[in-house]
Amino acid sequence: MFTLHDAIDETIRKELSAYDDLTASLLVRRGVTTKEEAVAFLNPSYEEHIHDPFLMLDMAKAASRVAEAINSQERITVWSDYDCDGIPGGSLMHDFLKKAGANFTNYIPHRHLEGYGVNVNGIETLAKEGTTLIVTVDSGITDVEAVARARELGIDVIVTDHHLPQETLPDAFAILNPNAREEETYPYKSLCGAGVAWKLVCAVLAHGFIGRELIPVGWEKWLLDLAGIATIADMVPLTGENRVIAKYG
Repeated sequence: MFTLHDAIDETIRKELSAYDDLTASLLVRRGVTTKEEAVAFLNPSYEEHIHDPFLMLDMAKAASRVAEAINSQERITVWSDYDCDGIPGGSLMHDFLKKAGANFTNYIPHRHLEGYGVNVNGIETLAKEGTTLIVTVDSGITDVEAVARARELGIDVIVTDHHLPQETLPDAFAILNPNAREEETYPYKSLCGAGVAWKLVCAVLAHGFIGRELIPVGWEKWLLDLAGIATIADMVPLTGENRVIAKYG
């Protein structure tokens, strides 16, 4: 860790020789110590610095399940948090599922009457209304009881979240959360909840479904405004992939 007045190591200063002393000093104090990291930090590129969504554990399984639900017109419910991460994430899922012609609804729990996360009463209500697939946004990783109840009622749950789990993970159909498991394969851990949801959208589009050919290639970029708002509002680190999402959003 560098303090304000520490001199930069000569090797690192040589790596950052393209930048003046002030810029190099600021970069180093943000953990940027190589030419490649400096380029990515100062000039984030959608083509070069966005990771393949299928690198995330369970992503292939989740994308296939969402595509199957779109194809068969199953009732999908997007269960999102009520903050400025969950709401943009739920909105981008809404826009994607509408574009895809899915049979879906959005559910946002009441802050005071239901509280944060997925709850059993809400699950039971959705089951009565015909939901067979729930996609959480910015929540779900600690909701073991509610996810178990969903499974009992024949509902598959895909958890998309970025919060830390408890000792026991929910028994979900798929868990998309770079911070949930030690064996996680995704190279970037600091996405916000909407960022993880956006990665799922990218994966479903790449997987394909009936009517996919009607959606222009690259259409997912139109959802980056929502992902970008959530990235800023949820105060996740503006490093790596988050810088790309914030810039293009």
